[in-house]
Amino acid sequence: MQKVKDTIKKGKYVTGVVIFLTVIISLLYIAKIQKSKAINLNSANISVIDDRVAHGESIAQFIPTNQGLEFSCQINNSHLEQPYCKLSINIQDLNQQAPFTGMDLSSYNKIGLWIKHNHSTQPGTRIELHNFSPDYSVANNVKSLKHNVLEYLEAYVTNPVWLDLHSFSVPQGWSNANDLAQTHGGTDFSNIYSIVISPSIKVQEGSYKLSIEKIEVRGDYISESALISMLIIIWSFGLGYLLRRTSSPKPIQVNPTLPAKQAVDFGAMNDPLTGALNRIGLRKCFDKLTPSDLKNLSLIFLNIDHFQNMNANYGKQVTDKVLQQLVQQINATCRTSDTIIRWDNEEFLLVCPDTKLAQAVGVVDKIKLSINDAKWPNNLEMSCSSGVAQMYDEDLNNLIIRAKKALYSVKNTGENKTAAA
Repeated sequence: MQKVKDTIKKGKYVTGVVIFLTVIISLLYIAKIQKSKAINLNSANISVIDDRVAHGESIAQFIPTNQGLEFSCQINNSHLEQPYCKLSINIQDLNQQAPFTGMDLSSYNKIGLWIKHNHSTQPGTRIELHNFSPDYSVANNVKSLKHNVLEYLEAYVTNPVWLDLHSFSVPQGWSNANDLAQTHGGTDFSNIYSIVISPSIKVQEGSYKLSIEKIEVRGDYISESALISMLIIIWSFGLGYLLRRTSSPKPIQVNPTLPAKQAVDFGAMNDPLTGALNRIGLRKCFDKLTPSDLKNLSLIFLNIDHFQNMNANYGKQVTDKVLQQLVQQINATCRTSDTIIRWDNEEFLLVCPDTKLAQAVGVVDKIKLSINDAKWPNNLEMSCSSGVAQMYDEDLNNLIIRAKKALYSVKNTGENKTAAA
């Protein structure tokens, strides 16, 4: 009897500790206590780059002022397909002697720019965060720094503009030029060496001017993923302790009438051929989405062009290899926050949290370029059609329907096309 009382007493104590830690950690998360780091523009090494190094005719200049940096760029058409000029802010850690020792921004989630534009054409602004890593970069070779890139239209933002770091992506052209391994294909902010600001790569000829007063990065001391991990650990420990105290081991009962394969496959969330999630996995994926993810959730439907003819001409063995490689291509090209689901035989769904419609179309373009450039079994020429939709005031089922309708609208008009709902 005394042993039972002691067990109950210890159980209450453990439960109280678990609840106390849960409340404290949750309050810290709800308080949204943030850390911030300002980029010191006064100590940074500032330079400009323009296409005159490639015999172009664009001219870039900058002037340091008491308020920050004034950058001007005169884009002039020349023999170059994409004229350019850039402002480079080198933020190397001067306390370190090693080359390319920058700032670790991996624990931050957004970057703020106090930036004023002074041009009439609204050409768009391009932000590049250049990262050095010995896994893919070469010492003293600036071109080997990974380009984490985001473009935005200044007409649709306020000053300061806050950009989510998970919205950045690595240009496919840079990955191809540097022969980047799939394990290092995503964005990397662990050792940012320089911040580069320039007009959009599609900017027209004309004058582009801006003033940069301040650059700052911010992040949560306790992120949502960290909160969930800590709560899982705390509650797992508490429940495990209580179960060990109150339960005795019981023999495992095996139902001889239930086939072993059925027991293993029941509730499986992945497609066995491609490794992509199936529709059960899609439901689990949707369950994990946060309100911020749903705010700008976009879906992309991808359908392999002429798949039925391919299956008839080359057989299931070849088409299975095509499907497996397609999922690999998509995973290597899309962002780490995106999730691929096998929706139907040759149809795939890409879930893109916190992604606006224009950004989702950009993801599709990169995927299509990767598909067109890849080498496929039997030297097949591959392409896909796609439909894109962004979530508004609707439920997820309606969002899926709109994305599928967008896909079907292009399937009847040709191939290798994209439609946005």
